[in-house]
Amino acid sequence: MPKRSLMLAGGGLKIAFQAGVLQVWLDEAGIEFDHADGVSAACFNLAMWAQGMTGTQIADHWRKFRPLAAVGLNWPQLPRLIYAASLFTLNAFRKKFFPEWELDWDKIRASEREATFNVYNFSKHELRPLNASELTEDFLIATGSLPVWFPPVRIDGDTYIDAVFNTATNLEEAIHRGSDELWVIWTTSSRGKWLNGFIGNFFGIFEATTNGGYKRILARIDANNSAITRGATGEFGRKIKVRELRSEVQLHYLFNFSKARFADAVNRGVDAARAWCKTNNVT
Repeated sequence: MPKRSLMLAGGGLKIAFQAGVLQVWLDEAGIEFDHADGVSAACFNLAMWAQGMTGTQIADHWRKFRPLAAVGLNWPQLPRLIYAASLFTLNAFRKKFFPEWELDWDKIRASEREATFNVYNFSKHELRPLNASELTEDFLIATGSLPVWFPPVRIDGDTYIDAVFNTATNLEEAIHRGSDELWVIWTTSSRGKWLNGFIGNFFGIFEATTNGGYKRILARIDANNSAITRGATGEFGRKIKVRELRSEVQLHYLFNFSKARFADAVNRGVDAARAWCKTNNVT
């Protein structure tokens, strides 16, 4: 059997849609993964998976998500204006949502599920994929610490931030770990619509970086597979199959204030995954 990796790509709060896909892939289709990788806020879903939760449990947590309870202005920093550490904090996730999701750090660290949580060590300028055995609350917060919006996290003297500008999905790590099939859930918009204003510009840069990096690694995989077909070794030494579920999720990456919209995004993920499974003969 090929080694399968579940690739939970970053996409801000669009990961609610991703959770709906997990309900179908994990529970309804019964797909088993030997490894899972997460970037940015998708690491929240990954933590639940690593702990042993079902796809439906992960999806239900997002159906119940209260966005207004997650908003926390970084009040002490706001008077500093353009020199502020961040506009918001992720303290609500520490105090409310991680406990509500019943995240158990000991269970995650002892998990038999192979998982990698990507953070970016800004002090050393290194992408760091953490094993589940290394995960702490601070590191999980760091995975979602998107610059400007949320403050970096200091851990053991180093500064950590969201890894999404370095990679939105660490396909290379999965390949390095021996995976032959990469099952990607991609929610970053690729429609190419530029939006004016600070927020529109910021997430336009986000889309340019993530889509560009993703296309480059996919091109390398295609070149590798073509080389092997010709009888050459190829960059990765074996054929790599990418199975992608891509969607233009109608949910903003960060600014959403309706609980109902999150439940709707989850259910849209369910519908999209069922249709994808039917099209791709996955049962």
